[in-house]
Amino acid sequence: MFLAPPPDPEKRLSLSDTFAFSCHSGLSCFNQCCRNKYLPLTPYDVLRMRKALGLHSDKFLERYAVYGLDPASGFPILSIRMDDADGRCPFLSPKGCSIYQDRPMACRLYPLGRSCRPGRNGTSSEVFFHLLDTPHCQGIKEDRVRTVAAWQEEQGLLPYLEVNDRMLGLLFHPKRDRALPLTERQQQKVLVACYNIDVFKEFIVKTGWPRSPDNGNGPLGSVMENDSALLAYGFAYLDQALFP
Repeated sequence: MFLAPPPDPEKRLSLSDTFAFSCHSGLSCFNQCCRNKYLPLTPYDVLRMRKALGLHSDKFLERYAVYGLDPASGFPILSIRMDDADGRCPFLSPKGCSIYQDRPMACRLYPLGRSCRPGRNGTSSEVFFHLLDTPHCQGIKEDRVRTVAAWQEEQGLLPYLEVNDRMLGLLFHPKRDRALPLTERQQQKVLVACYNIDVFKEFIVKTGWPRSPDNGNGPLGSVMENDSALLAYGFAYLDQALFP
C-alpha cells in the first residue's frame, strides 16, 4: 500500500495530465465499486472516520478495521472490514457513501492510483499517479475531463496527502532496514501512534512523553486538543522509538 510498485513509465500521470471520469447515481455500476474491495486505511483516514462516527478510536478499529502487514514496508496496515454476507463496505447506503465527507483516501483517489518510492541519492520521495484498471466502471466513459491536480483539489485530497505523506519519513528513514521486519513491540507502537489516536493520547498523559513540552510540534497542550497535530506528534514519537 504505502510502497506500492510504481506504474510503468508509459502509464504514469503528472499533475498536469488529464483523464475523463464522473460518478453519479445514473450509472449502471453505481455503488458496485464499494463491494468486494480491499480498501486500505491510512492514519488520517482513521482519524477522520472515527471522528465522523463519534467513536473512540479503539472502538472504531474493533468494529470496522482489519489488521495486516504491508509486504513492501513491513509496517502494520489496516483496511476496511467488509460485510461478511455480501462483501459490501459497511458505510455503503442506497444513496452512496454514508460518510462521504470523511471517506478514505483510496475512495477519494478513484479512479486514480498513487504510489511512492524513495528518491534517488537521498532526495525526497517520488510520487506517481496512474489510472486504475477498472473495466467494469462506466464512469471512465463519461465526458467530464480534468487534470490530476484539479482532481486532488476537487476530492479534498490535499489534507490527506499532507498528513499521510509525513509517514513516509518513517518508511524511508535512513536507519530503516526494510529487509528486517518490525518486532511485535514495534508493530504495536506503530498501531497505537498512527491509528489508535485516543489510546496514544492516554499514553502521553500516563507517561508524560516527551519530557520536554515542545517536541517540534508546538506546546503539548495545543497538540492534545488537535487530532492532526497529535498524529504528527505520533510520527515524531515513532521516529524516536523506532530509530533512537
